[in-house]
Parts: sequence; C-alpha cells; structure tokens
Amino acid sequence: MPGSTTRPSTYLQTLLLSSLVIILLSGCETAFLTFPGHTLKGQETSTSSFAFANEFNLLQLEVRPSDPYSVWLRVIVKNQHLYIDAANNRRWHRYLMDNPNVRIKLGDYIYPATMTIVTDQDLLKEFLQGRTIYRLDPR
Repeated sequence: MPGSTTRPSTYLQTLLLSSLVIILLSGCETAFLTFPGHTLKGQETSTSSFAFANEFNLLQLEVRPSDPYSVWLRVIVKNQHLYIDAANNRRWHRYLMDNPNVRIKLGDYIYPATMTIVTDQDLLKEFLQGRTIYRLDPR
C-alpha cells in the first residue's frame, strides 16, 4: 500500500517489551538498581568491623525491620569505618529516624548493624554538604 509504514507495529512492539520489563522488575524481592526492594535474602552472619567493606562498590541497606525496605547504596569506608550518606528526601532516610537498626548486604552475606548520625564537623567536611551522614556499626 503506497505511503504506509510499519511504525504502528514497531511502536506496539516497543510498548509491549517495555511493559514486560517493568512487570518483571516489579516482581524482584530485593532492591534492583535504583528500585527499592523488600527483605534481603542471604545468609546472616556477624562481624566485629566493616573495614573489609572497601572490597565492594555497592551495598544493600535494609531499613524498617517491621516492614523491610531495601535500597542499593555506594560503599564509603574511611578510617576503617563504613559510612553512608542520605539525602533528606529519601524514604529510607525517614525510616531510619524511627529505627536505626538495619541490615546490610555485602557480597553474599547479610550483617546486622546500627546506624549513628555523624556529628564530627571535621569528618563531615569529607562528605557532600547538605546530606545526613551515618556510620554503620556492627551489632
């Protein structure tokens, strides 16, 4: 047929493929990239220090034990301590205000931890301004 194109078919295929990807991602039980997840899965163990965390680029943080919510964050190790920085408008940051007990996943293992807000002004200068900085301590 003169003047016809296959655009509606290509558009429909793209739309269907995009919808399928969104449906599959929404079924993830743990955080996937920037999408929040739920309870972390894996073997829970303990540690006396998170100094080894510098072997990793990312960690998974699970907050709100009563209804777990997990996110991916970058690993920041300074002076043998593990830190995370939180933008105040993040949901998980608000959950931490209610309960500082968390679990973090580094590699294949999950570690219970407690988050403490950093108030040391010299240390805070090493992080982005306008964010809340937390130190993670093993429990």
